[in-house]
Amino acid sequence: MHKALIPYQKKEVQEFTNRSSSVKPLVSIITITYNHIDYIQQCLDSLINQDTNFEFEILLGDDCSNDGTRELCIDYAKKYPSVIRLFLHERENNIAIDGRPSGRFNYVYNFTKAKGKYIAVCEGDDFWVDSKKLQKQIDFLEINPTYSFCWTRFNVLNNSTGELQLDFNGKYFSDDSDIVDFDFERSLKGWHIGNLTLVYKKEWLDISIHNKFKYFRDIYIIAQLLKKGNGACLNFVGAHYRQHGSGIHSSISVFEGFKLGYFTHREIYKDNAKNKFLKRKYHLSFQNYVNALIVDRQLLKAFLLNFKFLFIVGDVILFLKHIKRIVKAILR
Repeated sequence: MHKALIPYQKKEVQEFTNRSSSVKPLVSIITITYNHIDYIQQCLDSLINQDTNFEFEILLGDDCSNDGTRELCIDYAKKYPSVIRLFLHERENNIAIDGRPSGRFNYVYNFTKAKGKYIAVCEGDDFWVDSKKLQKQIDFLEINPTYSFCWTRFNVLNNSTGELQLDFNGKYFSDDSDIVDFDFERSLKGWHIGNLTLVYKKEWLDISIHNKFKYFRDIYIIAQLLKKGNGACLNFVGAHYRQHGSGIHSSISVFEGFKLGYFTHREIYKDNAKNKFLKRKYHLSFQNYVNALIVDRQLLKAFLLNFKFLFIVGDVILFLKHIKRIVKAILR
């Protein structure tokens, strides 16, 4: 067992697969799922139907679903034994973040089992919409070996209305360019990175970093990969991100989003204290969290955090603006 998992694993994970050990896939697709009975079939079909000139495997991890997802995953593993490796996880191994269940153990465990040179990602409630998505991304990474990862454009699908909304990365493309380079500096501009379209080089991610951090979200992976090489956004729509009430990320409130952003960017910056761009990102998340506290009328907490902001950042003007907003909120 990978050392990074030992502190967290309480029960053994059952592997359900008939895939030959002699098959060496170029890509391992990590798909984690929990109670996705309404979505998982569409997800798996979109992965299985990828048209490639290389072998790939689907590392399907079910987190002990109780709505029929687990049984459907077993059916798919039996139907596609040459592609799917199914891991039946137990809830005792689930890692909670601030009291909320997460897919952290599921993801990390499946990563350690991956045989591919590259890792691709698609959670069980999302799906790919281009049958050549994986081929296009691998072609790019193979031709451009200095890049550590790439992702594609994607749509956000409102599951209730069926409405599709394209990500906001379009403003960064000019003259119908095929790609846009991505580095730490460009990360400050507010990119919309869809984890469901991400493909990266496995050897360039030290998965044991998850032991360093309490939160360990997608942005931690991006920060680690950017130390190895630039990323790239490819200018085609490769997937749909499904927005629904029971999703882990979809169900987080706006305030919780700012709060989580502050704590995650603080952790990342402290691990990379010499990186001026991560420092700036941390300061921006700090400012956003103070503003969110004011809007949420947690005024004492906003007041105290504002002094901490002044001490760390040294921006007197912004400090006074926060104070003004706090006073206005008190007088309402």
